[in-house]
Amino acid sequence: MSYEMTILALVTLFYLFSWLPVLLAKYQAYGGRWLFSNRSMDGLPPLPELGQRAVHAQENLKESYPGFAVAVLLLAFSGGFTHTTAMAALVFLLARLVHMPADIVGIPWLRTSSWGVGFVATLYLLLMALAALV
Repeated sequence: MSYEMTILALVTLFYLFSWLPVLLAKYQAYGGRWLFSNRSMDGLPPLPELGQRAVHAQENLKESYPGFAVAVLLLAFSGGFTHTTAMAALVFLLARLVHMPADIVGIPWLRTSSWGVGFVATLYLLLMALAALV
């Protein structure tokens, strides 16, 4: 398997478990009984700030994951993997690993810069995929 596909698998694992911080925040705020219910939010107070940031971090990952996945899959389809696409895929993974905790604990400069790095890496991968398809 190519390096980029391995990174895609790792990012996918991270994506699949990104609900854990949200679950912990909701467990702390609403208790275990609520978690095993139909999870109606009617009458419940909003999550504490840390929980709200966990939700935001998970939503942000949900928004950034598809573009990255499509870029890597297009590169695989077109045979466009290079040393620089491997580096960009790794940069995306590292940026996302930094972004989520930075968002949850509330470090705005780190959250914003790691988001930007991940976005640029994805944009690079998409541009390389388009160039390989032409």
